[in-house]
Amino acid sequence: MKNRISLFFLLISISSLLAANPVEYGISEIEYFNRRQYGGATQSWKISQADNGLLYFANNDGIIEYDGSQWRLLERHENLNNNPVRSVFVLEDKIFLGATDEFGYYSNDSVGGFQYSSLTDAYNVDKLGDFWNIFHLNNQIIFQSHNALCLYTPGESVEVVMAESRISEAFLVNDAILLHDDKEGLMELRNGALYKVPGGEIFAGKIIGGIMALSRDEAVIGTMDDGLYLWDVNGIGKWNVPADDILKQSNIFCAGKVGDDLAFGTIQAGVVITDNQGDVKMIAGKDKGLNNNTVLDLFVDRQKNIWAALDNGIARINYNSAVSFIEGYFDLGTGYCMDKKGNRFFLGTNQALYTIKENQFSSPVKSRDDFHRVKGTNGQVWSVYTDEETGEVLVGHNLGIFRVEGESAGLITPGSVNGAWIFRKIPGRKDLLMVGYYGGILLLKREDGGKWEFDQRIDGFPESSRFMEWDDAGNLWVVHGLKGFYRLQFNDSYTRVTEVKTISDFTGIDDYEGFSMSVIDGRIVMASSHGLYTMDPDNKDTFVRDELEKFFYGRNYPVRLQQDRYGNIWFFVNSGVGVLRYQEDGTYRKIDNPMVPLNHKFVNGFESVYVLNEEVAFFGIEDGFGQYSANNDVNYYQPFEVHIRGFKSLTNPDQLFYSNSLSPKQKKIPFFPYQNNAFEVFFSATWFGSGDVEYSTILEGFETGWSPWGTMRNRQFTRLPEGDYTFKVRARNVHGVQSKEAVFHFSIQPPWYRNTIAKIIYVVLAIILAFLIFWSTGRIAEKSKEREKIRQQEKYKEKEAELRREALEKEKEMIRLRNEKLRNDMKHKEKELASSTMHILHKNDFLIKIKDELQNARKTDSQSILDKKINSVIRQIDKDIDNDAHWEIFEKHLEQVHEDFLNRLNSLHDDLSAREMRLAAYLRMNMTSKEIASLMNITSRAVENNRYKLRKKLGLEQGDNLVDYILKI
Repeated sequence: MKNRISLFFLLISISSLLAANPVEYGISEIEYFNRRQYGGATQSWKISQADNGLLYFANNDGIIEYDGSQWRLLERHENLNNNPVRSVFVLEDKIFLGATDEFGYYSNDSVGGFQYSSLTDAYNVDKLGDFWNIFHLNNQIIFQSHNALCLYTPGESVEVVMAESRISEAFLVNDAILLHDDKEGLMELRNGALYKVPGGEIFAGKIIGGIMALSRDEAVIGTMDDGLYLWDVNGIGKWNVPADDILKQSNIFCAGKVGDDLAFGTIQAGVVITDNQGDVKMIAGKDKGLNNNTVLDLFVDRQKNIWAALDNGIARINYNSAVSFIEGYFDLGTGYCMDKKGNRFFLGTNQALYTIKENQFSSPVKSRDDFHRVKGTNGQVWSVYTDEETGEVLVGHNLGIFRVEGESAGLITPGSVNGAWIFRKIPGRKDLLMVGYYGGILLLKREDGGKWEFDQRIDGFPESSRFMEWDDAGNLWVVHGLKGFYRLQFNDSYTRVTEVKTISDFTGIDDYEGFSMSVIDGRIVMASSHGLYTMDPDNKDTFVRDELEKFFYGRNYPVRLQQDRYGNIWFFVNSGVGVLRYQEDGTYRKIDNPMVPLNHKFVNGFESVYVLNEEVAFFGIEDGFGQYSANNDVNYYQPFEVHIRGFKSLTNPDQLFYSNSLSPKQKKIPFFPYQNNAFEVFFSATWFGSGDVEYSTILEGFETGWSPWGTMRNRQFTRLPEGDYTFKVRARNVHGVQSKEAVFHFSIQPPWYRNTIAKIIYVVLAIILAFLIFWSTGRIAEKSKEREKIRQQEKYKEKEAELRREALEKEKEMIRLRNEKLRNDMKHKEKELASSTMHILHKNDFLIKIKDELQNARKTDSQSILDKKINSVIRQIDKDIDNDAHWEIFEKHLEQVHEDFLNRLNSLHDDLSAREMRLAAYLRMNMTSKEIASLMNITSRAVENNRYKLRKKLGLEQGDNLVDYILKI
């Protein structure tokens, strides 16, 4: 029990941190949905939210689902036909509902849709009328009708607890079921039975609209006709708080807690919100955004938005916001400026100047009649100036300058002066005031303690002067939105401009269109969508980029800056607004998330901010004014989910598939045919706050990267190849919070000619074809082999015949060559025979001659004659040995064998003697020195000497072989 109490107080503490702080001046942003938008009946009775963020509405036409972008009416079961749904409650993956004599639940089917199960049919529950409320407590689902409570234990039973008389309403408060019985008053369900609450009989005959716990020991009870009661340890009694009278007249029908605040849905006044002390903080009725005063149910979603089920439509109140609005119902027109004097606010619009007292302005019950139009100011108001010394209020108007006195105003400029833009004091001159107007600059003057009066138009400068600021050197800077800027110097009386420098006299700025100007920390800063510029402190004729640019990334520069008296710098950028909050250490902290509801509500080029104090600022917007409260403690980084709201094939658009970022594993993966495949997928995010939601997607299996962020909520794919695909989507809200991914898997079947059956057929055909190819190839190979064999045989025969011919020709040639050789050999033999014959004849002649000489010598007796004869014979023998004729015969034989050797030798070495030629011939025949000596009739020593001489003549070096050289010739 202690743990439960500790947990409860922890939850209370957390909820108080997330609670919306007081909205003092305006009404929270309200978004209204009519029946044409949500596609149901006018009346919705109850609201619930699923864990995935989807909202469900019990409507007379059925259960309506809202995903933040699209509405969907769930398919009705036959039990729900012509049967209005009175209650809805979402628990995990089931949507429980109550209708007339019927209760049950929707659960998800395999494709992410819903199918209905009737519990009254399943458990044979009697007809008990309309079931108006559903609660979850202690593992039971409790359905409440006027006649009974039905306690459903999932999968087990339905227990019926009958009413004492009639149960008009039931509530879940501090883990207890409380109910109102018409006769018995307030009762409690305990252990399957109804018990009277002590003191609860005070509500007998009354109608309780809501019960809300302030703590474990206190609760507020709201009745339809008798206002508020407090139930605490002392019992039940009237709660006498400021809201009591209003709520008593408004008729409380329902109630709910918003953080620490109390929200009441009424019959007569719409939604009334109080703090936990009973002080009214806001009233939103038919004229203030709801379009209907009767609220049938209130529900607070996870992002602290208040959803109101109306008698005609549905509304969302952005209560968890730092911004509220004074627009619409108050009929002020477009806001341009605001100021405060004493206890009065002055609001300048395109219609006139309005004034309202401070206590009325801060009252949540103020009406349009509390805003008084200042007489005489009909028309466009550009600015309001309050003199700090005298409190005099001047108005810059399309018609000139007005002085405001009370709730009326009078023109102080001549009729020829049109359009007063801005008021600027002259440094050091309390008696002079400059006013920028359509045609230049006006000078106002006042005497001591007097009022401001028109003095003159300042000469020398005729340009429209909407922005004017003084620099620290006493120069007045003027910005014209189309022509750029000017730096002016004046005479001592400020009646005439003595020097004008234009943008062409300065460097550093090229594009000057759309410029505005302000003084930031004493320096002039020019602002435009192209950048922020300030004067170079070292060169007064050059502009440089201002240091504030570091706060604006992506060249998303502000078009207007304004520094308040606390040092904060307000900026307008990209149709939105933010502030650089001045810190104690002299730095700035950029804040723009809280002001997102103001985006796209400003009049471009005429953005304005009025800072009331450190916590509250007002902005002029298209239909009035917006208010920002800096003390609003809002969590802008709450998680949210993204949903695939429908994945469908365009060839079968009736079948939808659903998924979200909290979905478990996909139950069924659909397969789609290849032919004419085309798909469309819708997605949305359950972010119900202000600002656009962007999406990024990827189709895995087809795309390689995520798509750029954009606001489109659908994609189409056509002619996808077969395969498995995964579609993913993620969402990002205006605060930069990114959701988890929602995933959907699907597959594209291959075309019929690439499916499994076709592939099997292809395999079978391939096998048959392979067999046929193999068989036919074999047959072709065999025939080819036969043809090749025949061809080879023919070629062989041809080759054989050719070889025979060649052999015959070669044989003939060999015979011819052999015959020729034989003839040559015959000739050679004949020559040798002839030579031998001649040599024999010569030798025979020589021998006969020697024989005759020797016979003659034998006949003599003289020794001396004998010696002479012998010597003569010897000489003849030597002469025959060295006979040239013999050499010529040898040379011829040598040439026949060695083919012109001697001729080649002689051509190479023409200085060789006959003896040296002969020696070379012997050496070529590879004769030894001894053999050569015998042939040449010389000694071996002489042969060596002759060889040496031959080497010299042949030019051989030492180491060269003489015989090798001769053989190469």
